[in-house]
Amino acid sequence: MLRHGWRTGAIVPELETEIRIINTEQYMHSLTWQQALTGLLERMQMYQDAESRQVLLEWMKERQEIRIFLTPNFGSIFRTFHNPTYFSRRLIRFSDIYMASISCLLNYDVNFTFYPRRTPLQHEAPLWMDQLCTGCMKTPFLEEMVHIR
Repeated sequence: MLRHGWRTGAIVPELETEIRIINTEQYMHSLTWQQALTGLLERMQMYQDAESRQVLLEWMKERQEIRIFLTPNFGSIFRTFHNPTYFSRRLIRFSDIYMASISCLLNYDVNFTFYPRRTPLQHEAPLWMDQLCTGCMKTPFLEEMVHIR
């Protein structure tokens, strides 16, 4: 039996709207393309000839134009463009689990244990499928990235 002491959960009602939007085809397409463009920019920036620089500038412009809004007024409460928000960092730091509603727990058995997941650091390659970003399987050079050690 695990004995870790007190655990904290948070109820974030806005999460329901975000999850609904994140599951749309448009969101997944936009995020996948944004990640693909980022990978292309990282990989191709070494080429300095005029034609390559022009393509890079077009990709950078296109990447900036892909704005993923989760509400009519602003983006996610969890992310500002590419970075976690202050709210998100505090939520992750102070709660072990968060959900849109307490009723979300009805999907689990009363004896179910939530285990923390190992989050890869910047220098670590994500090796498990649940750690790969949405659409990464479509991102160029993923197979090469997985083998980086």
